[in-house]
Amino acid sequence: RDYLDRRGVSRESIEKFEMGLNPASGGGLRGHLAARGFTDQQGVEAGVLRTGDSGWTGDLFRGRLIIPVRDSAGALAGFGGRSLDDSQPKYLNSPRSPIFDKSRILYGMHLAKDAAREKGLVIVEGYLDAIMAHQHGFDNVVASMGTALTQEQVAQVKRLTNRVVMALDADAAGQQAILRSLESSWRVFQSTVAGRSGSTTLFQRPSMTEIAIATLPEGEDPDTLIRRSPEEWEGLTRAGRPLMEYLLDTLATQVDTTTAQGKTRLVELVFPLIAAVPDPVQQDQYFQLLASRLDVTQETLRASVGSLTPARRASARTSRPATATASPFAKLDHDPVEDYCLALLLKHPELADIAENLREELFRRHENRQIVAKLTNFQQDEWGDADRQTELNAELERLRLTLEEEVAGQLEFLIQKPLPALDGPTRTRAFNESVSRLEERHLKEMKVEEGLRFSEAPPELLEESHQNVLDINQRIKENQSAKRAVDPRVAGTRS
Repeated sequence: RDYLDRRGVSRESIEKFEMGLNPASGGGLRGHLAARGFTDQQGVEAGVLRTGDSGWTGDLFRGRLIIPVRDSAGALAGFGGRSLDDSQPKYLNSPRSPIFDKSRILYGMHLAKDAAREKGLVIVEGYLDAIMAHQHGFDNVVASMGTALTQEQVAQVKRLTNRVVMALDADAAGQQAILRSLESSWRVFQSTVAGRSGSTTLFQRPSMTEIAIATLPEGEDPDTLIRRSPEEWEGLTRAGRPLMEYLLDTLATQVDTTTAQGKTRLVELVFPLIAAVPDPVQQDQYFQLLASRLDVTQETLRASVGSLTPARRASARTSRPATATASPFAKLDHDPVEDYCLALLLKHPELADIAENLREELFRRHENRQIVAKLTNFQQDEWGDADRQTELNAELERLRLTLEEEVAGQLEFLIQKPLPALDGPTRTRAFNESVSRLEERHLKEMKVEEGLRFSEAPPELLEESHQNVLDINQRIKENQSAKRAVDPRVAGTRS
């Protein structure tokens, strides 16, 4: 109570957010559970007890302020524990379990969702940031618990509102981990679109989410700013900058845009983010911003990178003069490994039988992710029987009708992509190798992301990040071992 008093947390907030204490003795909860018939193993599986290397079992959150974490429906999912003596880690969360997964929960959502429908949603990072916001009447605030936003979290947000503000500390622009987190959040907001069937008209198109960044004054976080000046906090969250503008300006500080090389590098950084936007009107607006930031005309920029939609890019390729030189940005249009993998699958549907590891998260390109998702849910019995060209064309046409315009354009490009003539075993081996390369690339990107979090994230994430890096390393080793185990004479068999 003394600690919470010093932090300015009121008794009403303590009750509202159900905060409590796990004593430093480390055995209170274990004894409490044992008295009610629960075993140590059940306590460990529930994520409230921990067993040490020596076999000792005790409370996981001993000596910590306890903050219960509930899901969006209000069901208890896990706990956050804050050290009271600044011992490390400062924050400790329940381990991942079937009911607790930080990637699926936004802290305080069960209390904020009604207000979010009316006012939009404000996302902060820490528990006490969200608690202090609610205490001062800002009841549309949730906390991401220090992680980048995920598909599951964004899906929750989009069911409530199209207005999202992300509050950042003033020094966040210089932190690579925070920047990568924002880029990741941008991508998932663009790819998580309300479900559609068939084509849509202008009147059916769902409204796009408006994402803004509120940058706080130097040296302050939401907790301290709200306590010092609730009015200033309200003004900052109302006047947030659009996320794309924020990313564009921040990324521009990392390169010298006065040189041709620097401008090229900025395009390489920003163009994939723009290309991920499914709405062509917003896409064009961001393209104009990029041209303005580079101080070049839109015509010059378009001549370098081409049109943004796959359909128009494919059309441009067929009409481009044979003497035209390759664009220095051509590599941004397509990923050769992704395209080769999907082109093989589309032209040789029998490969679907061994495509169980082909997951949409392995693909960087938004359109390819959508195609993989559709193929995964496609009627595999009919698809597998399409052994004649006419039947295959009919199945592909049926697939086209379920895709958005941009994705259908990419599908057409993949179908028309020329492939070398390969016999059955060689083709199967090539397909397996391309899937394996995508898997390894995906794992290495995850490793880099976790490594950045491990080196730059707040202390409360260190223990979890360390374990995640170890897990990813193990998966990379398994993937490499599987590749080495494939005998070319029996290529195509699962290793």
